[in-house]
Amino acid sequence: MSKTHTNETMAEMEKAWLVGILFNETRQSLYSPAEAKDDVVTHLNELEALLETLEVKSAGRTVAAVKKPSAALLLGSGKTDEIIEQAKEAEADLIVFDENLSPTQQRNWERASGLKVIDRQEVIINIFADRARTKAASLQVQLASCQYHLPRLAGAWQHLSRQRGGSYGTKGEGEKQIELDKRLLLKKIAKLKEELDEVKKQRGTMRKLRSGKKLFTCAIAGYTNAGKSTLLNSLTGSDLDANNRLFDTLDPATRNLRLTGGKEIIITDTVGFIRKLPHQLVEAFKSTLEETLIADLIILLLDASSSEVKNHYDASMDVLKEIGADKNKKLIVFNKVDLCNDDISLSMLRRDFPGSVFISAESGENLMQLEKEIEKAASGDDSGVYLLIPPSKYELIQLIRKTGIIVSEEYTEEGALIEAAVPGYILPQLDQYSIEKPE
Repeated sequence: MSKTHTNETMAEMEKAWLVGILFNETRQSLYSPAEAKDDVVTHLNELEALLETLEVKSAGRTVAAVKKPSAALLLGSGKTDEIIEQAKEAEADLIVFDENLSPTQQRNWERASGLKVIDRQEVIINIFADRARTKAASLQVQLASCQYHLPRLAGAWQHLSRQRGGSYGTKGEGEKQIELDKRLLLKKIAKLKEELDEVKKQRGTMRKLRSGKKLFTCAIAGYTNAGKSTLLNSLTGSDLDANNRLFDTLDPATRNLRLTGGKEIIITDTVGFIRKLPHQLVEAFKSTLEETLIADLIILLLDASSSEVKNHYDASMDVLKEIGADKNKKLIVFNKVDLCNDDISLSMLRRDFPGSVFISAESGENLMQLEKEIEKAASGDDSGVYLLIPPSKYELIQLIRKTGIIVSEEYTEEGALIEAAVPGYILPQLDQYSIEKPE
């Protein structure tokens, strides 16, 4: 089987040579040549940060222009030799491409260089494997890893076939080993899918229990390291781990939140997004990302202090579109405003994203405003009612307080006079207590 890189293996590879690809003007038509190169450099900076989470340092980098991608190496042979020479002179242990490599391209690069060669997909999969804490997350990462490595089995044992001659119609040792490995990997993929189906059923049951309470649901989504877990902690008083590192949260964490007006909602922290998120991971984490898909409101959280904040918005929207959640109601929230030293940048964000909220989840700045916006969204379809609730039915007041907003309440001998905004689904329970509002 082709070598799967454990975190220990990655950590041993202390230095990496990074390769970014500047495609021809057809694929970079949205940019001027200078902007296109700047974009590639920005992506390489992010790749370097990803590698640092695996304790792999950058030994240097190359931005290679490609007019026509080569099926064998992606780059031309001359540029390939140049990069290999640069990597070896820098004593790099591996070469990392910011673009996806085909299995053939990866094998050819390894043969030509004698170094380990990986792409951005494999880096992110390794980070997810390092961050997986629960059984569900571990299963999802294993599935993504198996699906990534399955097409890379071919050629892993070709050295055995070359060592032995074979007559026509017979299979060499390498081919036999590849077939065996493929069957084992396919069997493992099938088993992982079965186990994940069980996880999905369990999560579905939990969602039904939550939906049975008829509470408004809100999902915090956005680019990795935007502060989603910190925001959930600040809003709900939770104590989730909220470290300043990429992909710290892989499992959704759900908490109840009572808003200042008294309404109770359900709020969930979800896995972070990133540019070029491997399709295998999106597929594997769909049961997790479904928390975003079914939410009544998505809080799209972005790091206002990042110079890449608009690109992070675009990347987040791409992932939401891939899972079918791009049409959901969204509230754009810019976090980490306390780290912004540039008022002009904040002004431009306010101009480009009207109706957005600017907060610091860490310091608590503007969290009250955020709660008001969530409450407004949660009450958007509510109906205004005026009620006289008898003492024997005072438990309905708690239902109103939990699901709606009480505007005023007054207690008389006859019962409680309540003016409130309530969701439509509880109106049948309240109709018989409805009265005309006094002038």
